[in-house]
Amino acid sequence: MLKDAGKHGIPLNDVLVIDVHGHLGVHPDPFVPEHDEKIQAGLLNPILERVGIDYIIVSMLKGLNIGELEANLYLAELMQSYRKILGYITYIPSMISESLTIAEQCFRLSDRFVGMKIHPDVNKYPINGSGYMPLWEYANEKELIVLVHTWNQSPYANPELLHDIARTYKDATILVGHSGGMGHGITTAIDLSNNYDNVYLDLTGAFIYSGKSLVFFVQQTSSDKLLFSSDSIYNNVAWEIGNILYSRVSDEIKLKVLGLNAKRLLSKFIAIP
Repeated sequence: MLKDAGKHGIPLNDVLVIDVHGHLGVHPDPFVPEHDEKIQAGLLNPILERVGIDYIIVSMLKGLNIGELEANLYLAELMQSYRKILGYITYIPSMISESLTIAEQCFRLSDRFVGMKIHPDVNKYPINGSGYMPLWEYANEKELIVLVHTWNQSPYANPELLHDIARTYKDATILVGHSGGMGHGITTAIDLSNNYDNVYLDLTGAFIYSGKSLVFFVQQTSSDKLLFSSDSIYNNVAWEIGNILYSRVSDEIKLKVLGLNAKRLLSKFIAIP
């Protein structure tokens, strides 16, 4: 049983594990002790090995928080050295042309980019605002994955704002970051996943903030729509994966959540054994 691997601290070497939500870089809250992204990647790699994570998809915090979009180009370089890392390209709604130009450069530079990442709360700009429309059009045209930070009833990141987006941009795959976070955000995220084929739930932090378990999510939506994620380098990868391993659901469902669902979504971008 997969639970035994967690209990005995055995790496999940025979199980496909894909973390769909990670970061490199720094942010004032929470505190991150090492500031250099290359050093962070070097420190992260043995942690992934120890737990048995095959891939983690990261975005560069400089490209989200302070608009240094060139950090995405640096990520392309890092992904060549650290083969467990895949990438999201960041997009800033106040820097539309620059964001799309960098995105084009990144896709030319590396085949390890799988989509885009946006953070409406950091940018203080609503998910469905006009500044994000070029992003949604771009992602839809290229059939990209878009990881969207969402949080409860935030004026910028309320998952309710995704309904029209999901209906309109059906060829973009939308990952609802943190599954809405807590409270009404969780029920809204679940409703989105149940109503739109292109919407999936990123489980990062959803357990700790909502107080819900994987059992709850499996009862409310299809297990095919649930994706393991950690928010590393912020959160502890082992803690997040433990919520999956110790959950009272079948190993078949755990395998889907840990990596098989993500493999299906990534298949158009990268060949995963």
